[in-house]
Amino acid sequence: MKKRYLLIGALFLFACNGRLDEMRPHNMAEAESYLSSFNNIVNATSGLYGQFLMQAGGYSESHHYHGSYHVLGEFRGNNVIFAEAFPAQISFMTSPDYLRAPDAHFFLNSDQKSQSYAWAMWAKSQQLILGASRNIIAIDKLFEETVNPDEKRDLIRLKGENAFLRGLMIFNATNVFGRPFWDNPDANLGIPLDVEATADMLPRNTVRECFEQAVADFRLAASCLPDERSDRTFANKVASFGMLSRVYLYMGGLPESPDEEYNRLAAAYADSTFSLVNDVVEVLRGEELKDLYDNPKTNKEILFAFFTGNFPSGVGNAVHGYYSWSGYESEASTSVYCCEISRDYEKIMDKENDLRWQYFTEPSVRHAGRFSTTKYNGGADRVFDDYYSFICPSVFIRAGEVVLNRAEAYAKLGEDAKALRDLNEIRDRAGLEELSGLSGNDLFEEIFMERRRELAFEALTYYDYVRNGVTMKREEVSVSYSNYTGAQYNEIDPKTSRRTVCLIPAEELLLNDKLVQNDY
Repeated sequence: MKKRYLLIGALFLFACNGRLDEMRPHNMAEAESYLSSFNNIVNATSGLYGQFLMQAGGYSESHHYHGSYHVLGEFRGNNVIFAEAFPAQISFMTSPDYLRAPDAHFFLNSDQKSQSYAWAMWAKSQQLILGASRNIIAIDKLFEETVNPDEKRDLIRLKGENAFLRGLMIFNATNVFGRPFWDNPDANLGIPLDVEATADMLPRNTVRECFEQAVADFRLAASCLPDERSDRTFANKVASFGMLSRVYLYMGGLPESPDEEYNRLAAAYADSTFSLVNDVVEVLRGEELKDLYDNPKTNKEILFAFFTGNFPSGVGNAVHGYYSWSGYESEASTSVYCCEISRDYEKIMDKENDLRWQYFTEPSVRHAGRFSTTKYNGGADRVFDDYYSFICPSVFIRAGEVVLNRAEAYAKLGEDAKALRDLNEIRDRAGLEELSGLSGNDLFEEIFMERRRELAFEALTYYDYVRNGVTMKREEVSVSYSNYTGAQYNEIDPKTSRRTVCLIPAEELLLNDKLVQNDY
């Protein structure tokens, strides 16, 4: 698809008309009929990308996928602090968007639609899984019927895109609603897997079944997507390999009891990410590093990102509003935004030498002595007069992570020299001195902390704690809410606490009596 027929106009038309959005059985015949033509399959695939931005069920502007993904992956961690009340909290009784409460271990884990980012994650994941499954089935059917070789080639690529998106939805949702893979994955439950596109009310599959389906989807995507330089805001081959390195790492077990097979696969797929002939994947260095989070379309480090620049002017990235001002530039100094860098994170950074601190942080314009991340400050879009939205990307996977995936896998395999090589590659590009002589648990802990430095504010750190069974501590509680209800949960031990998972939305339990609620 060099001509990239996933056009934005088609994307928005399809995403908004909701033809395949509904998860209920009544529209199956209509969907099958609609997907009988090549152009409609293109439109339907475009619509899936649009769902990253669109509201879940039109309920609230906060119920979109990219924002919910970020909140559930980042705000439950220890890299950020809520330095002031969320904007909607100011008008708690009148605003429908009051779910922006700060307590990551209470409101964000609630089973109530009005107090839960998890509901948006559940609803959007089910929409996209069903939509992608329908598309894949329709693609296979049309592939058998068509004789046009160009159309066959494009159908193969479309199948890869749908497989990638489905795998991404399954993997992310399983981490939100399922226990980590090291904790009895054959018994603990993940999410329903409607890969047959039945649109029936299905029970939850096991965590192992969910991970294995994600692996199958990313492998399918890698086999279908071409080895060519591609727009990183659409599914591509290197992103498929990168996600396989992540999934297998998450399956790789605890540091004290690693799984050799899965860690070797994590390292092997990390190698594959950098081995394509016609594509170029690099860890950016020097001055290039400054531009890492600006435009992902041609960025050699970013593998896959949600980018609001694909959408009409005025549609900004909602995540930006958590970390910095948006709206009228003349009001920037008084604009309310809640998240600042935590003292926990400040303590692990070498502020004098680490380029990541120099390039991606700035003093807060509202809170003296505090700092904000600039990872979501790119792409200022002047909508009118001095009013701006920010079309910065939300990065789902990039090469810097893949290198650290391989480092951790090698450390768990006992291949210390290889692990140190990868660790030092990331440290070197960050301007830090090389480490040597580390092995065993000391090496793992250093890689763990380097992942936290490197991947902060990208919705990954919390899952690093959970999947490795490492206790997460917040040394600093919210400074903006005197009645902060989550203080008791500022230390989470994944090995003893069930609160690492989110509750299944109560509304979904009422609709589907085959679902089983998570046990707190």
